[in-house]
Amino acid sequence: MRQPRVVIVGAGIVGLSTAYSLLTQGVEHVTILEQETVDHPRGTSHGISRLLRFEYGPDIFYSRMVRMSLSRWKRLEQVSQRTLYTRTGLLVLGNEGDNFTQPSYQAMLEMQLPTERLSRQHCKQRFPQFTASDSDIITYNAEAGILHASTCLRTLKELVISLGGTIHESCRVTHLSHDSQLRPVRIHTSTGNELSAERVVLATGPWVHRLLADLQLPVRLTRQYLLYFAGLPPSSFGIHAFPSFFTSDLYGFPFHPTTNNNYGPYWLKAASHTFGMPINPDDILPPDEQVIAHVSKKLRSLLPALHNANLVQVDSCVYDVSPDEGFILDRIPHDPRIVFATGLTGHGFKFGPLLGELLSSMICETPLPVGLEHFQLARFSHRQQSTFVA
Repeated sequence: MRQPRVVIVGAGIVGLSTAYSLLTQGVEHVTILEQETVDHPRGTSHGISRLLRFEYGPDIFYSRMVRMSLSRWKRLEQVSQRTLYTRTGLLVLGNEGDNFTQPSYQAMLEMQLPTERLSRQHCKQRFPQFTASDSDIITYNAEAGILHASTCLRTLKELVISLGGTIHESCRVTHLSHDSQLRPVRIHTSTGNELSAERVVLATGPWVHRLLADLQLPVRLTRQYLLYFAGLPPSSFGIHAFPSFFTSDLYGFPFHPTTNNNYGPYWLKAASHTFGMPINPDDILPPDEQVIAHVSKKLRSLLPALHNANLVQVDSCVYDVSPDEGFILDRIPHDPRIVFATGLTGHGFKFGPLLGELLSSMICETPLPVGLEHFQLARFSHRQQSTFVA
């Protein structure tokens, strides 16, 4: 049986993972088109780290998906002989009635993960770096940790190439032509070149509206800031003393090693997961100093040692946010040869290998690792689609 020629648009975590999954399933003709370079700083997948947490409030479906994803990351570690994931544990500082902390704790117990509930006093003794006086539910899950994002991306890129895949960087796709399903889909680039494919995967991150404007997808784009602090003692903020953490609007990581020379080995990374202002991903804007100062103030209230630390770097990224903060994986309504992924809402990186399997199964029409009903576009009403267009 003739294999389809597959073109993937976007070489972030989803695009690379999809290519890897297709190639390991035996699909030979896989090409990725990336408008910039792998791990470029304007998208959603770049940077030294991403949080792998199991806590999703009452939505145990996503918690179970994290477990499935972690097993795939560990498999990739075995294949590549590289460290992609480091356990740090996750400290969640929450409150009664927040509809997140207690339901997450119950889900962790149901999944038999190594989780425990801490009193304020116990938290102060075990993790004295934190001010927990405003929290009345505190949990600690030892299984959570850090994905080394840049290393993950570079590793997948190398694996895709080693398996016979092709990656074209600095290759911007401007539009698709697919007026007849009797002819291949034609992919047009900014250089005037044209490729053809029997199947296409769109994993374009913040640039989703460029190629799918006709769908009026309910996805808004927001700018998020990542803050890096230096001048803290490694004995108190290293992996063995300080956990990753998550609050109602903040998250962060202990010091952790990186192969990216743009970051110091003893920098603490933290951010707000409150959605930022709408943005066009092609705009180059100066940092919003007011937002950065507001987040810094909250972080220093949570971690008093930051009063004596230096804010040495601020990065930004763009979230593609869906109305329910869940993922959208589906086919183009009038052309099932084209599948797309969007709405990863800032928490999609850790699911990369699993989402890649889902998309490759949609392409190859093989059994799915997870049912698609949770991800289909049809779950949103027409009113929502019109309201949330970026």
